[in-house]
Amino acid sequence: MLLQVGISVISIRPIPISRISGMKSERFVAGQLWIERKKNREGPPISYTVLKGFSSMGFTEKSEVLKFIRWPKGTPTGDSVREWLASFDDSTDAPAPALDMGQIAKEGFGPEAH
Repeated sequence: MLLQVGISVISIRPIPISRISGMKSERFVAGQLWIERKKNREGPPISYTVLKGFSSMGFTEKSEVLKFIRWPKGTPTGDSVREWLASFDDSTDAPAPALDMGQIAKEGFGPEAH
């Protein structure tokens, strides 16, 4: 762990935010490349946090992650990153259930209808 002058260390063991907030996360780590994929309860359904070298960015799309890391396809790390990203099915377009207008007219539309 690198320390800078004037910065004190409070905890040696980092506590990832995903454990605190209860969000489900998956990680890919290879050398100085670190990618965390999170399923969010609010906001975008899937988000990625990428740390590459000394810079980090947040993304919501796989294509943006690949553009940021700029890792070639033919390398072992590049292939494993693409394989890891492809292993997730990010289809969040679940069809909305059809509204039964007869039932809504009979019961109402508020919380008392449930």
